[in-house]
Amino acid sequence: MSENKEKDFAGMEKGFVAGLFEALANKHSELDLNFQKVTVTLPNVRMSVELNGVVSLSVHMRDLSEEEKKALAAKNVEMMTH
Repeated sequence: MSENKEKDFAGMEKGFVAGLFEALANKHSELDLNFQKVTVTLPNVRMSVELNGVVSLSVHMRDLSEEEKKALAAKNVEMMTH
């Protein structure tokens, strides 16, 4: 892929992600995950878990209030300074 096409694709990808988040704002959605004989093991744990069936995840996204935006910004600044 040429350099110009790569830049165009990268720009389009960023716009797509931003558009996706904007579309999901103040929305409620549900995602169903279907597991068929999926084995989950954790490090240093002798037991494993087998997943069979459907797991439903509900997600609610909303815009942050002004207070929440300020708190998040302060938290991010705090994390960056350590």
